[in-house]
Amino acid sequence: MRSDAHEGGLRAIDVAFCSAAVGCGHTRASVAIHDALQARGQLGGATFVEALDHAPGWFTRAYRDGYLRAVRHLPRLVGAIYDRTDVPRRERRTLAPILDRSEDSVLRAFRAHPALHEADAVVSTHFLTTAVLGRMRLRGELRAPVVTVVTDEHPHAVWLHPGIDLTCVASDAAYTSAIEGGLDPDRVAVTGIPVDPRFCMAASGLIAGVDRTARPIVLACGGGQGLGDLADAVRAIVAARVTCTVVAVAGRNATLEATLRRIAAAATGVTEVRVLGYTNAMHALMAGADLMVGKPGGLTTTEARAMSLPMLLLRPIPGQEERNARMLVGHGAAVQLARAADAGRAVREILADPTRLASMRAACGATGRPRAAFDVARRVAEAADAATAGPGSRPGWRRSPF
Repeated sequence: MRSDAHEGGLRAIDVAFCSAAVGCGHTRASVAIHDALQARGQLGGATFVEALDHAPGWFTRAYRDGYLRAVRHLPRLVGAIYDRTDVPRRERRTLAPILDRSEDSVLRAFRAHPALHEADAVVSTHFLTTAVLGRMRLRGELRAPVVTVVTDEHPHAVWLHPGIDLTCVASDAAYTSAIEGGLDPDRVAVTGIPVDPRFCMAASGLIAGVDRTARPIVLACGGGQGLGDLADAVRAIVAARVTCTVVAVAGRNATLEATLRRIAAAATGVTEVRVLGYTNAMHALMAGADLMVGKPGGLTTTEARAMSLPMLLLRPIPGQEERNARMLVGHGAAVQLARAADAGRAVREILADPTRLASMRAACGATGRPRAAFDVARRVAEAADAATAGPGSRPGWRRSPF
């Protein structure tokens, strides 16, 4: 634990960032908070603790790989489970304590990780680590305060644990849901979902986007794992002969990248396709794009809103992504496609209507929170300071953002 003072009266704190790498969004949120704390001059030491790296191999395969397979092959089952389990913790059945104990046993190496017990504050960006850390706090096994950051628009019940010191949510509607889910109102804060501070800088014009040409730029992406019907959507745009440049980001999906490169090589006429694998320059790509096509993942759509980038949404994963999509469409920031094959027609219609495109861009900007990472960072620092001050001290969670 560090207690040295930083210039300007800010105390540098040691933080343990905890997540479970099921997809890339949870980890990206942790990195965004890390970078915001660093930019504020309040980060002393930092350790990223990946829960699944400290679990038996069979559990990791079942938890992560099983989920990804289910999303691809049994999406409706995933949605049904999501809906059935979205009930307040106080209403959970008697089997729940058995599952909690099993989870704690499987993740005992994670629970014993030195960084958790040496930190001034712990940040959790996945519901698995939130549940484990919340139980540790209730049992008195963890000294440091824990701040959970919900990375979806809707705070599903699995995110809501009474042992957590502060739960950061995306919106006022999410705040209401968290309270209805059983959390103490004083332990919930509306911050938005944190994104890389470079999105804040890009939105302010401090970072240049990709080179612009006379052709509109359509950014097609399926998140870090390259999920969704992205190849079919790009193929449809090419087939519709839309005058644009499609920048297609495959993420870590090598199979998708190979397919996109074949589409790009075969593209002729007015549609140009450029293909990228995994990239850390999404802020620059979004800064230069006129329209984004992709699935409604929590982090990707949050990044797009931070950049006021209108969206065409591909088939969502049932559950959290369906809720993300409804919110975006309801605000006029996005259009939901019934199928990927409709992408060509939809892209052409939107790009041909500057008034509609401008309206969607304004709606995106109105719901965006590009400084969310800084707001979360401030609250993490406040939690650490309150813990140092001792019992009875409580940070002002409801104060205006930094």
